[in-house]
Amino acid sequence: MIEISVASFIRPRENVFDMQVHTINNSPNDSNVYLINSCVIVDVGMNATSTIKQIKQYTDPNNVELIVLTHNHYDHIGAVVEVASACNAKIAMHADDAKVLNNDYATAAAMFGKKTPSFIPDVIYEDNRKEIVRAGTDTFEVIHTPGHTKGCICLYDKVSKVLFSGDTVFPSGSFGRYDLSGGDGKQLIESLKLLANLDVNIMYPGHGVVTDFDTNGQIQMSLQMAMATVRC
Repeated sequence: MIEISVASFIRPRENVFDMQVHTINNSPNDSNVYLINSCVIVDVGMNATSTIKQIKQYTDPNNVELIVLTHNHYDHIGAVVEVASACNAKIAMHADDAKVLNNDYATAAAMFGKKTPSFIPDVIYEDNRKEIVRAGTDTFEVIHTPGHTKGCICLYDKVSKVLFSGDTVFPSGSFGRYDLSGGDGKQLIESLKLLANLDVNIMYPGHGVVTDFDTNGQIQMSLQMAMATVRC
């Protein structure tokens, strides 16, 4: 969903060490879609035709093994059934968001005048075990960051210091909204504190442009903005 934001002044970067990341964006209201090392997709957006077409520009869809959904909002999952079918890929998301996939208000599908796509995740992330995502030679920790939704997650690679932040944190002091179903301002602040303790060189957000400019400082700014403005 649209974030609480201030102006962005950032520059994209596509390669980190041997990691290859391609950014797909279909419209201003759509989420970013990220293709990592041709084998893992982070979020799928709403426009299946466009997303699949762009995936094909970078790789054979059959190379994609896993689709990771950072949360259950429609602008991030709307195309998941078609994209998963085109790629023959498994779908992964956090348990807390998987529980409410039958609720068009919890997934914000109703805001778009749509129905939540009907699917059952193949992989469910839980808090009681260490969860990881392997994308070729790169390994990401799955970090539960509730606040925007109950089951928001981020992916973090401590070697390359790359963060896929979903709608929890954005560049330039921005952060995810918490006024929709499943949102919680207090949890969001705690999640931002967690992310502020990471060492991040590059952030791939759920909306907007990728940043590699003082990324730690930008996350700290988001935390400070949230602490100053969020009503818990």
